[in-house]
This record gives sequence, structure tokens and C-alpha cells, in this order.
Amino acid sequence: MILQELVALYDRLAQQPDASDSVPAPGWSRESVGWAIVLNVNGGVKDIQPLGTRDEKDRLHPLEMLVPEHDGRSGKSPKAYFLCDKASYLLGIGTKEGDSSRERSRNLHHAVLDSCDDVGARAVLGFFDTPKPLDLIGDGPLEALSAGKTMMVFCLEHAGDFIHERAAIRDAWSGYLKNAPSDGPEGYCSVTGRYGHLARLFPQVTGVPGAQSSGASLVSFNFDASESYGKTQAYNAAISESAAFKAGTALRYLLGKGDRRILLGNTIVTFWSDQPARREEGLLAVLLGGRGPAEDETTKQSIARAFEEMRKGLPLSEFDGRVGFNILGISPNAARLSVRFYERQSLGRIAECYGRFLQDVAMVGVERYSIWSFLLQTACLGKPENVPSTLVGRSFEAMLRGTDFPVGLEQLVLSRMRADHGANNPWDMGQRAAILKGCLVRRTRRRGHEVTGKENFDMALNRENKNVGYLLGRLFAVMERAQQGALGDTNATIRDRYIGAASSTPARVFQPLLRGSQAHLSAIRKNNKFWLLRLLESEFDEIVGELLPGGGDLLPKTLGMDEQGAFFIGYYQERYVLWHSKNAKADVSTGSEDSDYSGEE
Repeated sequence: MILQELVALYDRLAQQPDASDSVPAPGWSRESVGWAIVLNVNGGVKDIQPLGTRDEKDRLHPLEMLVPEHDGRSGKSPKAYFLCDKASYLLGIGTKEGDSSRERSRNLHHAVLDSCDDVGARAVLGFFDTPKPLDLIGDGPLEALSAGKTMMVFCLEHAGDFIHERAAIRDAWSGYLKNAPSDGPEGYCSVTGRYGHLARLFPQVTGVPGAQSSGASLVSFNFDASESYGKTQAYNAAISESAAFKAGTALRYLLGKGDRRILLGNTIVTFWSDQPARREEGLLAVLLGGRGPAEDETTKQSIARAFEEMRKGLPLSEFDGRVGFNILGISPNAARLSVRFYERQSLGRIAECYGRFLQDVAMVGVERYSIWSFLLQTACLGKPENVPSTLVGRSFEAMLRGTDFPVGLEQLVLSRMRADHGANNPWDMGQRAAILKGCLVRRTRRRGHEVTGKENFDMALNRENKNVGYLLGRLFAVMERAQQGALGDTNATIRDRYIGAASSTPARVFQPLLRGSQAHLSAIRKNNKFWLLRLLESEFDEIVGELLPGGGDLLPKTLGMDEQGAFFIGYYQERYVLWHSKNAKADVSTGSEDSDYSGEE
């Protein structure tokens, strides 16, 4: 399915006037080229000049250009590329196998250009027939070329007069590809269903962070357990050379566009539509957390209205919901690309599922609802590279399909809450509570359980919710507020010391904390903060009355995973009320309120 859609994308782009220049014809590819070898008409090297631009640190950023196809190479004697290759193949430097690599390149160029009557062709052949073409060139460029793997091309007499762009050279290359013998098998293509030559290697995609600099392949077989019926390499996939080229070129095109390339840790998300739909593509880019279209005021307002409609569960009014989209998540694995997730849905269906996602994770005080910002809450130190790649794919699938969030997401969020108590990054506590709420609400709904007010987790504090974990979380927030009201700012609050144990083994922790809270209430009374005293005593009476009806004194010894999630939801929502009441805000302005909560909104 993925390859079929990529082939269809290539065919459509090749027919679009505004995109045809970005997708090369068969036999050609767009590559990053950093150097040009300037030849005279006899094949002598006049100069070696850099191509592209240099940044403020004098680093060379190669030039993207259309060159004869680079379709991947492997094995002990990798093949050479025509008129665009590394220094080891064109100059014989940089590796121990430089001489043999240059000889393979020489043989290829003679095979293509021997019958070509062009001054550029004669110059290239003269270059390869010269044993040591660089004797007259300084050591400066050679040191840079030997150390790097940047591609090089040929120019005739002047930099910019690229030999591979000459009409006679292009015709010679096309004739060579058409008449070149193929020793590979033939068969029916599993993508198109047509009979033809099968591809030995799938085109490599370059520029993927974490992959090999030479490129990575979407279709690859590299050990015996993956092979069958005696077939090796990509022959196992039975993909025709034409389909492999089109799919590989389309994927390169997508990953080369900044607005179609969304980096989430070590996972890259890209997408494409099944028809020209620039406005719909811009909306989906923003929805997925990427860069949207040009931010003119009209576009920004349309996208804002679309998100409001999704949040309310309404159909899109300014965008065509019938447009189909393919969303692909891949991550590098050495010389290969691993598919993390793939989704094919209409924009209307995606908007419907995303609207349900927004409703499920809605939380008071939280403004960002990106699935990636939620996933960052599972990462140690908040670093993107610490987010498990398997969690990214399953979480995106849940958001785009409306299915349950992975259990691992809830487990990791709870683990982070116990590990750093939300104190290392105070602003993320609301997002952690939001994703825990989303996990619980979605799981309950998909089980077909009818939720009542006593079980529901709302966007804000629900005083009817009788969940034990939720009530304990609320009680813990009240005790923390009492401590702060009595002692002011301290080096470590009960949250810093006890919230992990309180959320998992409440019977062991709450009794001594409740006794301490009575002392804190007495101190608040002595400080004449009667508004705070009345508020806290009211909350104590309500919560304890629900937890311990009839004056009992038994609290649960342990809480399960779902109850722990409810604990942190109740804790955050109760804390939001206690720290955002009218009198509490006035207290904050006097400097007596704790200051770390301001970032949680």
C-alpha cells in the first residue's frame, strides 16, 4: 500500500507543471553536490571548486542538483555512478580501494561515452585515461575531498558549465540505460502488477538524521532469515525497476520539503494527499505539529476556525474533508528505514478523530495539545531523543484512528510523575494530567461503559467524582496548600517528598500527613488567613467525608495504575482551584504564594 501510493504520487507530480521540476525523470535523481572538477577540452584538470554555500562557521552546504541516477550500491565492489560520484571513484583518493573504484568508474564512462561525439564526452574520457590527473592541483582541496563523502560533478572550461547537462551527454546516458543488458530476473511487479525487470536494490534516501550518510533504503533484505525461495536482496519484494524508482523518488521529494518533514525525536513524519490540495495540506501540517502554509492573516484565521470546529466535534466548513491523505512515520536503522506507522484517511475522518482527541485530553490550564508535546512528558530530562520510538508510532495511530492510547504511555507518564514529581519542569504537570485523563477517558468509552457523573473525568474539577484515586489526589493538593499557607516557601514541600508514595501506597503515607495538616491549619488560623482557613477546611470536610464515610480510618493500601492516573488528575485539578481562586491570586501578588506554579498554565 505504501509503495503503491508513492508511485501514484510520482505519476501525479510528474504531470503537474509546478512540481515536475522537483521530480526527476527515470534515470535521473536529485543529489547534494559539493564540488566541481573543471576540465579543459583535453581532460586535464584546471581547478576544483566548491559548490553550494558556506555558513558563518565556514561549513559547506552542498548544492541540490539533477544528476544521473544514484540508485544505491552495495557489496564488496560497489558500482560507480555516472558523472557524479565521490572523490574515491572520480579521483582515486580517500580510501584504500581508490584505484579499483576509479577503474570501475572509468569503465562505466567509456561504456556510456565511447560513441558520443561531444567535446564534453572527450574531455571526461581524457580525464579518466590520465593516470594521475591531479599532479598540478594544490593539496588544499584534496585534503577536504579525502576527508569527506561529498559528491562531485564535472564542468567544461568554466565552473557552472556542467557536462552532465549537455544535450549529447543526456542522450548518451538515456541510450545506455535503454540498451544496457540486465542480468537480473524478470517477473510481475508486486506494486503495479506488470511484467518487467525487477529491482535488485531500492533507491536510497539521503539526508535522514541518524541514517548512513550514503543513504537508507525503505525496502531492504540483508540476512538469510528474511529471504525466501533462494531470492536475495530486493528481489524478495518483487518490485519492478520502474516502480522502485518512482517510489524512491517520491519519498525523496517528500523528505526534501521542509513543510512535509516533521521530526519527532528519531521519527520523521511525512504526508501527501491523493490530489492537489494546498490548503488542506497546510491544515494537516499544523495538525501534525509541523510547519503550516505562509502565515497570512486569512489562512491563520481559517486554520484557527478549523481547530475550533474540531474541538466542538463539528465538520470542517472551510476545507474539503473528502481529500484523502497518506501519513507515514519512519525512523532510521543504519542503512534502512523502519516504518513506525502508516495511516490512510480522508481529511474529514482525521479531523473527526483529532477532535475527539482534543476533547479527551482537554484540561484546565493547558493550552498546548500536540501529541508530541505530550510524548515529551515521558522523556527523561525532557529530551526528544529519550522518547521511545515505538511509543511515537502507536500514540500517533491512536490520535489518528481514535483507538486506545498505548498502555506504555500511561505507564511512562506515571513513572515520570513519581520520579521528578513535576518539580523539575513545573510547567508540564498540566500536560501530564491531560494525557492521563485522555488514556482513562478513551479506555472507558471504548469498553462501552456508560460513565456517570460520579466516574467522569472532566476538563476541570469534578466534585461528583467518587474515584478513590481522584479523591486522594485532591486531598493531597489540599494538604500541600495548607503547608504552603502555614510555612510559606520551603526548600521541599510534601509534594517533593511524598507524592510518589502517596499515589501508590496511600495507607502508609496519608495518616502522618493528615496529622501534620492539622498543625498547618492551626498556624494559618494564628496568621489570620481566615479566607484560606475556611477554603481548606471546606475542602477537607468534603473530600474526607467521601473517602471515609461514617468516620472510618481505613485507606487503600495500594492503588492500581488507573487509580494512580486518577490521583494525579485530581491532584492537578484541585491544585488549580486552590492556587487560582480570587484570594489566592491576591496572595500570589504579595509574594507569599509559591511561584513555581505560574508555568503550569
